[in-house]
Amino acid sequence: MDEVVRRRRGAGEDSSATVDNFKEEKRDAELVARSSQGWSTYFIALAVTGVLLACILALLPSPIEPVAYSLPSPPPWTGPLEPNNILTQAERVFENQLKGPESIVRDGEDIYTGTADGRIISIYKGKITPLARLGKGKKCGSFDAEPTCGRPLGMRLGHDGDLLVADAYLGIFSINVVTGDVHHILSSQTPLAGQLPKFFNDVEQGPDETIYFTDSSTRWDRRHNRYCILEADMSGRLLSYDPNTMHINELAGGFAFANGLAISSDKSHILVAETTKARIMRYHLTGPQKGETDVFADNLPGWPDNIRRSGRGTYWVGMASIRRADQFSLLDFAAPYPLLRSLIAKLVSQETMMSLIPKHGLLVELNKDGQIVRTLHDPTGKQIPAVSEAEEKDGVLYLGSYYLPYLSRVYLNKK
Repeated sequence: MDEVVRRRRGAGEDSSATVDNFKEEKRDAELVARSSQGWSTYFIALAVTGVLLACILALLPSPIEPVAYSLPSPPPWTGPLEPNNILTQAERVFENQLKGPESIVRDGEDIYTGTADGRIISIYKGKITPLARLGKGKKCGSFDAEPTCGRPLGMRLGHDGDLLVADAYLGIFSINVVTGDVHHILSSQTPLAGQLPKFFNDVEQGPDETIYFTDSSTRWDRRHNRYCILEADMSGRLLSYDPNTMHINELAGGFAFANGLAISSDKSHILVAETTKARIMRYHLTGPQKGETDVFADNLPGWPDNIRRSGRGTYWVGMASIRRADQFSLLDFAAPYPLLRSLIAKLVSQETMMSLIPKHGLLVELNKDGQIVRTLHDPTGKQIPAVSEAEEKDGVLYLGSYYLPYLSRVYLNKK
């Protein structure tokens, strides 16, 4: 009898355990189902969000209309490109007394330069004197005021001793360096060779008094120069103006950011920095190739700015930024991908673009054949993060910058 009771109890206990196990399994299954449902909902929400963001980005207008182009692989920094510390020894001159001395002219003991607030200044024996102001407006030096206040860029001495100035917004000027009198030669409000100029950049007078100048873009002004480069806009031009006939001629076009220029020592050609494509082009003034354009120096180790002759028949080329074989370059990588550059322009401001530029001061010396014969570096970027122009005289280099609050001076023969 006891055995039967025990069997019945055991059966009851087994049945109860089975029920409990079933309940636990059911509860576990429900938890798994809920968990799976939760993850599914999460992934669906994530996917929908991604699609919505993609649609918004696709519908959001880009400020640029980029085109595909290609660049050679950046050069290795060997031989004359081997980094050094020469520019780290540069002296800061007139620090916090001027800002953005883009271009420099030395005439005896006088130095002339233009500043970010639209002024042309004269420096004589350490004293800064305002010489002229090309524009007018309030809060000069600010982003919004640039078009009215003006922004002097390239400068050269003309044949008559006057200062020739290319103002990015206002045009080409001649300034009497004694009296400060200003003569407006060419205005940005007048079409030049059939198109309105948007970005006057550099200027130089030829042996026959012809004035040569660059118009970096007919689409973008100086304030939006990062967009001009990112878009690879190819509306840059080299033009000429004959002061005797007042005739204006477009000598060459299709440049991707026509920047600094220099007439060769023998007056046979003009060099033009094509910044976006990291090269220097040559326009022939004489000889069998007269009127033709070809490449003078290709695949430079940076993005070239102004070009100035040395006293040795060579050319100094300032680099706005660098490119090298052992470092990633966003512009090089993105060159063939216009959609990527369009997306970057949608998401990244011009100020942020500037902050991402490598800080490495680089000045390149080219010989008459376009070969690199010497480079000067500041690898730290602390003294000279970039070079807009170099003016050499008597073994002394004065370096310009489009944004630094000082001029830089380097003694080439210093040991």
